[in-house]
Amino acid sequence: MDVCGAPALTHRVVAARTAPAVAVIGAAGKSGSLALAAARRAGAGRTIGVVPVQAEAEILRASGLADEVVLADARDPIALAAAVGEPGADVTVVCVDVPGCEHGAILSTAPGGTVVFFSMATSFSAAALGAEGLAADVTMLIGNGYAPGHAQLALDLLRTEPGVMKIFEGRVET
Repeated sequence: MDVCGAPALTHRVVAARTAPAVAVIGAAGKSGSLALAAARRAGAGRTIGVVPVQAEAEILRASGLADEVVLADARDPIALAAAVGEPGADVTVVCVDVPGCEHGAILSTAPGGTVVFFSMATSFSAAALGAEGLAADVTMLIGNGYAPGHAQLALDLLRTEPGVMKIFEGRVET
């Protein structure tokens, strides 16, 4: 239940736009897979799942949660932006647990877009100063883990989205 806030805030941000392109960094993880499913349910026009290694790409492709799966190290801003493609995502959701992903997320987001940080490894001073230094016109949100109805939404996605269940089952040892 520690990841329930990610899909709820992702849903809220995506639903406020018309068919946005949504990139989820760390898309094959628990919060990432839930965020992808929430984005699609909220009306995303295109979903891009970003993962760092081929094994996770295969898991994500098999889940069917992302329209496009790309490989990139989120700590490499240029590579991440190139993987997401031009003009960038309208909404970028960061669900990774490693430091140094702020600039890549910012560069991967289209001008006027929104970056949602759900990583406790995020340096918010690096994000703010980086966006300024990169002259990036993006709105940055801090996912705090709570939104009204967050637990119910996450459980509903888990129960009704086979791709989410498949990823979660793959992470549970039997």
